[in-house]
Amino acid sequence: MPLRPFHSPGAGLEYRLLMALIMAGAALATVLLIQLLLPWLVVGGLIAGALWLWRRQRTRDRALHQVFYAQVAAHRGRISVLDFAIAAQITGSEARRFLDQRAQDFWGDFEPTAAGDVLYTFRSPSTLTAEAATLQVLSLTAADLAQRLGCTEAELTQPAVAFNLLAWSRDRDPDGCGWRYDAGGDRYWPVPKP
Repeated sequence: MPLRPFHSPGAGLEYRLLMALIMAGAALATVLLIQLLLPWLVVGGLIAGALWLWRRQRTRDRALHQVFYAQVAAHRGRISVLDFAIAAQITGSEARRFLDQRAQDFWGDFEPTAAGDVLYTFRSPSTLTAEAATLQVLSLTAADLAQRLGCTEAELTQPAVAFNLLAWSRDRDPDGCGWRYDAGGDRYWPVPKP
């Protein structure tokens, strides 16, 4: 017996109704599946996007740190905002924010130049003499310095002493070392003998 084509005029009404019901069921199943999966797809997309942004930022931070360490080593611990911005290929304000944060992290100092620029100075044992390297490790609290100098904490904060702390502390220190106060870190740092 020969097969009839599906859409021939002789195809029965039952067949057409069955096909319509199957297509309506498929459409309903597709809509339900989309309604169930769409929130999960959106959440998954947001998580994937956030993860991608986090990895991108982390890679950028690592690259900036590598440039920073290379510049500090190349310039023997002294770096300007412009030098860092050029080396890292970032804007001046980004470079300043980054260097300000590194100055806090590594107890960096600021050194004005004759041209009016500011150099960030970072000290490490490789950039100091042996004596200064040992002294650099010895930042002290007020209580520790008072004990070392044989005085009280109140004496350290007296205006006359605070004004001339370097010479005053050098006379009292057992090793003849002078001390300077860093208000940002609330610590006293040694100043090696000239």
